[in-house]
Amino acid sequence: MRRERMGGEDETARAVLGTAGLFGGTVILLLAAVHSLHGLPFAMPRSWYVNHPLWVLMGTAFLVIGGGLLRSRQTSEERPRPWRPSRPGVRFRRVIVYSRVNCHLCEEAKELLGEYGRYLPIVEEIDIDEDPVLRERFTTSVPVVEIDGKIRFRGRISERLLRRLIEGTPPLA
Repeated sequence: MRRERMGGEDETARAVLGTAGLFGGTVILLLAAVHSLHGLPFAMPRSWYVNHPLWVLMGTAFLVIGGGLLRSRQTSEERPRPWRPSRPGVRFRRVIVYSRVNCHLCEEAKELLGEYGRYLPIVEEIDIDEDPVLRERFTTSVPVVEIDGKIRFRGRISERLLRRLIEGTPPLA
């Protein structure tokens, strides 16, 4: 648990530093461009005039480093991380997804459950619009995922919680 929290803080710090680098580099390069074309309407520190190429280099470096920090953050999120529970095997006796036609969240839920199919029984799908009682019960909260008779998810499946459910339930004999 502590490791997950640190990872989140690390990603946040990376995002803040990347954004600051992009912003700082952009400001420096804009000032350099305005200075070269028209002159600045205000005075800059003496080092700006003495080491002008160094400031341009520094602005470019900030842009490159900031962009790199943000880019590596995006690619690490896009990369799927393989996950396996500590014990292999199917958990649970029955998984039902209550859904409806043309529901993008329902499609996402079925896709996610399919990714964990080796740890789950065959997922049953029930269209709530075919049963007036189910339609009234779940009308605004589909998809609803019921696992072994208990409703575990409404609206959107939390992959983290799904993994915890799988990990915390022993495989069937």
